[in-house]
Amino acid sequence: MVNKKHSSDSGESDDLPEKVPDNVLIVEDNKDTLAWLVTCARESYPGVNVLTAETVADGLKLVNENHFDIAIVDLGLPDGSGLQIIHSLRVSADSRSTYIVVATIYDDDKNLFAALKAGAQGYILKDQDKDKIVSYLKGVMRGITPLSSGVAKKIVDHFNAKGDSRHEVNLAPREEDVLKSIAKGFSVGETAAILGLTMNTVKGYVKVIYTKLGVTSRAEATVEAIRLGLVDLE
Repeated sequence: MVNKKHSSDSGESDDLPEKVPDNVLIVEDNKDTLAWLVTCARESYPGVNVLTAETVADGLKLVNENHFDIAIVDLGLPDGSGLQIIHSLRVSADSRSTYIVVATIYDDDKNLFAALKAGAQGYILKDQDKDKIVSYLKGVMRGITPLSSGVAKKIVDHFNAKGDSRHEVNLAPREEDVLKSIAKGFSVGETAAILGLTMNTVKGYVKVIYTKLGVTSRAEATVEAIRLGLVDLE
């Protein structure tokens, strides 16, 4: 059994795992797909311990008994919705640091936004090849939010339909530069070096950006950067 533990706050990567994950949860009811996702996780994070569940009930049991650095959750399960597992991870004080990625066949707005609202930080479609899935999972460690390109486009279209988002947010040019950098997965230190700023200055910009965007994590900031057209969809 994986022992429960609390992750410390680094003050820089907010919702990102601080190191290569020790423990990953995968919830998927199709046995072939489950085995494939396990292979993807182990290729992405060498030496990782993977626990699996095929139902909501079994997934919730594992969540209650263990701490996971990353959870990969399907939405359509035989005894309910993966949203129940996402909710359980988010309300538990011991699991709030878990990075949650939805892996599903559903690419409709209803499921996408329900998952993001529930607390998922990534949303990938399972009809992609293994190399692409591995790339998404590896990107988590670099601060890159795992969003399939079609999913990212839906997010952009959804918000663009509401008006000129760029003007509504009113980010200063330097703030846009910082947001673009962290959305691409660069750390605060790397962003400071790229932009010729001090780390404290970049941290100050990040705080202002989060306030203006109304977000609390890098994953949410990345989604905002996508909808503002500051980063490419691919």
